[in-house]
Amino acid sequence: MKQFLLIFIVFGVSCTSQNQSPFYFYDDSLGEVPEFFFEYGTKDSSLNLPDSNELFHYENGIFCVYSIPISLYKLELGAKFRICSKLNEERSKRWKTGFSLLKNQKSEYQTFFEFGKGWNLSFSTLGKWKEKRKEMDPIIEWKEQVFSTGLVTYQSFAIPHPIFLQKSNSECEVVYRSYSLSNSENQTPTIDFEFPCPPVEKVLDLVLSQNQNWITSCEIGSPNISELFRHSESDYLRYLEWENTKDKVICPYAETLEREKDGVTITFQSEDFQKRSRVMLPHGILLLSDNPKFQGILIPKQFLSQLGTTETIRFGESVLYDASFDFKQGEEYFAKQWRTTSCRDQKKLWETEGYFCGNPGLPNYLEENSISNTIPKCFPSQIHLTEFYPGNETDSNFPFPAYFEFRNEGTTCDLSSLNWILNGNVYPFSAKEEILNQNGIFLMTKERWLGWNLLEREKPFTIPKQMFQIPPFLIQSRLSEESISVEFDPNRFHLLRKGNQNRFSIIVQEKEVPHPRIQSDPRLLSYGFQLSPGVHETNQINFIGSSLLELAQNPYPFFDFGFIEGEEGIGSFQSSEKKDYFYWKPSGTKIVTFGYEPNLCNGENIYHLPSGFFGESFKSLSYVEKITSNNRLIIWSDALIKEKSYDNTRSLHPEFAPILFSSSMVSSFPCPGLWRSPGVEKISSLEIVKLRDQVGYLANSPLGNVGSFLFGNQRQKLPIPILPLSDLQFNLDLTNVFSGHSEEQMYSYFSHPNLIKPIGFLEKKGPIQIEAIYPNPFLSQNEWVYVCNRSGNSEDLSSYLIEDETSTDDLVSYQSRFPNGTPTGKNGKGFITNDTVLPPSKCAWIVDPDGKDWYLPIFHSESDRLITVVTTQTIGNGISSGEFLQLRKKSNGVSILISSFGHKESASNFRKTTSTGEYLWLKTNAEGTTPDDFEVYREEN
Repeated sequence: MKQFLLIFIVFGVSCTSQNQSPFYFYDDSLGEVPEFFFEYGTKDSSLNLPDSNELFHYENGIFCVYSIPISLYKLELGAKFRICSKLNEERSKRWKTGFSLLKNQKSEYQTFFEFGKGWNLSFSTLGKWKEKRKEMDPIIEWKEQVFSTGLVTYQSFAIPHPIFLQKSNSECEVVYRSYSLSNSENQTPTIDFEFPCPPVEKVLDLVLSQNQNWITSCEIGSPNISELFRHSESDYLRYLEWENTKDKVICPYAETLEREKDGVTITFQSEDFQKRSRVMLPHGILLLSDNPKFQGILIPKQFLSQLGTTETIRFGESVLYDASFDFKQGEEYFAKQWRTTSCRDQKKLWETEGYFCGNPGLPNYLEENSISNTIPKCFPSQIHLTEFYPGNETDSNFPFPAYFEFRNEGTTCDLSSLNWILNGNVYPFSAKEEILNQNGIFLMTKERWLGWNLLEREKPFTIPKQMFQIPPFLIQSRLSEESISVEFDPNRFHLLRKGNQNRFSIIVQEKEVPHPRIQSDPRLLSYGFQLSPGVHETNQINFIGSSLLELAQNPYPFFDFGFIEGEEGIGSFQSSEKKDYFYWKPSGTKIVTFGYEPNLCNGENIYHLPSGFFGESFKSLSYVEKITSNNRLIIWSDALIKEKSYDNTRSLHPEFAPILFSSSMVSSFPCPGLWRSPGVEKISSLEIVKLRDQVGYLANSPLGNVGSFLFGNQRQKLPIPILPLSDLQFNLDLTNVFSGHSEEQMYSYFSHPNLIKPIGFLEKKGPIQIEAIYPNPFLSQNEWVYVCNRSGNSEDLSSYLIEDETSTDDLVSYQSRFPNGTPTGKNGKGFITNDTVLPPSKCAWIVDPDGKDWYLPIFHSESDRLITVVTTQTIGNGISSGEFLQLRKKSNGVSILISSFGHKESASNFRKTTSTGEYLWLKTNAEGTTPDDFEVYREEN
């Protein structure tokens, strides 16, 4: 028997010539009987071997079979071996053919048998070998890093080595297994190599000595997580991988692994785990799996059942905070990896029929040796988004999948070097080499576009049914982990959903816009969809103007824009929040409706707006006018909307200033009680305003020869003719109108078939005006009415009366009722109490006779008169909040109207209520004819 040779020192290497390969062992020491060479604790620098993924190498008549692929054998610091023999060319070819059978996915009907003096090679399956193994009682067996004596060998790579058996003192056996995962374990192809035994005790001595050296010199520490995977449909099943990222040996000394999820902690420990994890070589790998094919540390499936979800796993001081990850993405599988490289270039050991990106048992950064002229990796900076479509999967008739379309704006490259990160979820571009040419198009799709022949990858990303913006994402280099963040203007929105379908994609050029009709795929366009998956051409974007036609905020909010019928292009508008909204307007359409969702009141074929669009901040719309191409801004207030919509029963039609809005005259057939006309022709109410800076009145449509026009008040109303000034502007002919009282407050009254209700205006004021009211003081008897003389003549208030909705009282000076009183306000300030004559620009306080220490606002003056009432039927009986008040004057035996709060006698009366402690004060230059003319203030203590 040949002597056993231990290789653990560096051999000398020589070359006979430049064209000859050097010997990698002493060729004169080998014969035709195979010899076993074991190494432990050194990387083999004595062998000048090719970077091959094969287990065998033949050169200069020497054939060697290695325990692991040659490229890894050269890097392995731990246990490894090779068996070498002299062979002629013919026999070496047969050996190559035999060992190549290990890569065959199917083991049926394969035969291989070679034999010689004291040795033989045969092809079988692991199941058959196990049956034969049952009949053996070997002296020593070495498998899964552990000798049958209990002695452990450590490895850099957590990959299977052949099983070694010493069957007798003279006969040994090595069983090589296939690295294919597609077969069942028993059907795994094997090569059984029987040969004369080396002195095994020397192997054991070397292992023991090296282990002691590592254990005594190692650094106490914990490895880092490097890779994990879980999917029962994949041949890889489940595994958890840890790596010693240091350049030195570490000793974890962790007896257990801990897994915590939802507050529940489970632990894992086993004798195998304690043995094999005690030492980790520099950059060494530790693999735990429930798949016995890996020959890693067996761990229960339960411990790995939640990988890729939110959980915590602890290995000594090392902690993995796991998060959501999709291991299956379309028809590809991906491991979750740290410190990795491109899927194409990553060194792989295991073989499977499906596409898988991962390399359990090997460092993730380890790459295959580069091949000349290999297409370079893609960089994040060269991949640009060109189109986004949120999908239409909920529509059974047109269930088009969502997609993100990318273009390569750099040189031709391999996409498997990149990750796409959306909503924190990582989606590698490809599990295998995927070449994208310059300007080539690649799609990430929610589901495959079957039959379209697109360069695409299916990814399980989540997209809401309604999308208004392109979601932000990252494109990351798998090797450097550097990434480019792709974000879009957060104030730019795109209306893609019309009716119940997402009809449009978003294309990205200089700015992103809804996909125009031009360059849309004609097959999709024929069904009303504007998108172009897999094709991107730069389009000239045509922006068009519009005109706001109708608006309703409640109960079913919507608005309509009108257009030039023959135009098509991108329309837009801006909300009061300075957010821009873009949409497609097709040719042949005059009116486009916008709302939340289709319903009976608004119609089916409407553009969807984001939830909350019609919220409290919705106070304006701006857009480009279709005729003038000028920007137009339409602003409104809640009070105006409430007034013109008649408590949200009618939609509004924008009008030119100062009219602002008219109301809809179209009764909604599907929604009784509402007046609105979304998507169809508009009929607006007649609106009339009194001009402030010009003479006369302005209407939004011609009055025609119908209607009634009166002048006066409730005491008398006289018909008057109108004087047309233009189509929409007119004045009143007051030539023959005479009331007999020049001081009397007068109104105009208009009624017309196109007016929703009669309207009127304050045409003439009396000399005294009500300018402030305190109807609900904290002490009810301290109410007051504040009046001022706004004429050019003095007025005697003793000839005046104050009138509420039920009673009328005469006014007198305060002193005439309380001769001995010296009344003051709450702040100690006084009044003129013995005079009822009010000079021009002077004011008076009409108070309850029972009041005292009144609260007086800042506009009080000690020259103000203090007036009270003769009885207690009006102000003395309490002023109700929101009650009409009239100031009247006795003139020639007639009570004429002088001033009014609420304008009870006008066609447009109003009420304005207050809470306790609040008073009303007329705004500067206001007429007092609307609730908004009065500011609400609160009594200050």
